[in-house]
Amino acid sequence: MGHASRSLPLIEGAIDLGWDIDIASSGDAMVWLKSRLKNNEQVTFFEKPGANIRYSRHFTMLAIASQTPKLLKSIYEERQWTRDHLQKRTISKIFSDNCYGVHHPDIPSLLMTHLLKFPVSNALSPFAQIIIKKLVAQFDGIWVPDNPKGSNSIAGCLTSKSIHPNTTFIGLLSRLKPVKLTADAPLVGLVSGPEPHRTIMENALRKWMELQGERGLILAGKPGGGKSEKNNITTLYDPSDEEISKAICGSKTLICRSGYTTLLDLASLGKRAILIPTPGQREQELLSKLWAKEFGFAQCTQKDLENMRIPEISGIAPKSKGNKVAINELAAWLKN
Repeated sequence: MGHASRSLPLIEGAIDLGWDIDIASSGDAMVWLKSRLKNNEQVTFFEKPGANIRYSRHFTMLAIASQTPKLLKSIYEERQWTRDHLQKRTISKIFSDNCYGVHHPDIPSLLMTHLLKFPVSNALSPFAQIIIKKLVAQFDGIWVPDNPKGSNSIAGCLTSKSIHPNTTFIGLLSRLKPVKLTADAPLVGLVSGPEPHRTIMENALRKWMELQGERGLILAGKPGGGKSEKNNITTLYDPSDEEISKAICGSKTLICRSGYTTLLDLASLGKRAILIPTPGQREQELLSKLWAKEFGFAQCTQKDLENMRIPEISGIAPKSKGNKVAINELAAWLKN
């Protein structure tokens, strides 16, 4: 879902420039993209293979590691799918958001990713870097949705310019636009991530909001789920971008994951939040620590949330120029 939402501004940018777009996706991401781009005659959707990674409440990293063969098989299937698709369709450019098998040697191919240093132990890091260098070498260039290295970089040590010779930092990307308004719901929680942690977070947020006695709003990130209201708490399972922007910008206390796309949205809207990494997701844990150190954001664990140990909100969001840099890079790439 995060990859789909951060790609949307680039898809819309290409449409505005007059391009016809083939969108290859699956699952909730496909449902979400179709809802945002329905009835657009310049867009055609295709179902693409992809790994369906399973998570567990405990030993999440072990669960992910055990599925490495599935991930490698998925990359192979993406390559086969891409070759077959190119035989049926006239394609001029390939843009892949973190899909390592979607490329072709005869077609200009770009990979967008913020993860150019796998968050693994020091002992495994050299091996991991060899793997990622081999994977990204199949692409003509790498786009990193981040500010250049420095005080406003939001990915920190997770990104690099040494993995691929043609790496471009395209600035921050978000489909959300800042709005100025007063808090309709002072307490706002953004729920995201895989099950079972998505539901665990949603339930814990609802309990915490009930204890606070203020109006609460939960944006639950579950396409097609509708809306519910109970005990002065509204839950939107498939909110519009406008509803999300209004909720975030109008909140007094905001709690969310430290997933990369969520952080992109916070920076683009200029909002601070209390960050809660998905348990066992090392990348989110590192990003949470980085934002606490560099931008003063409060952080806690999911277990803290379940036990109602929530810190006071703090911090200042890093600076963003919106999607301007990325759209300019896109226009230049499509023109050549």
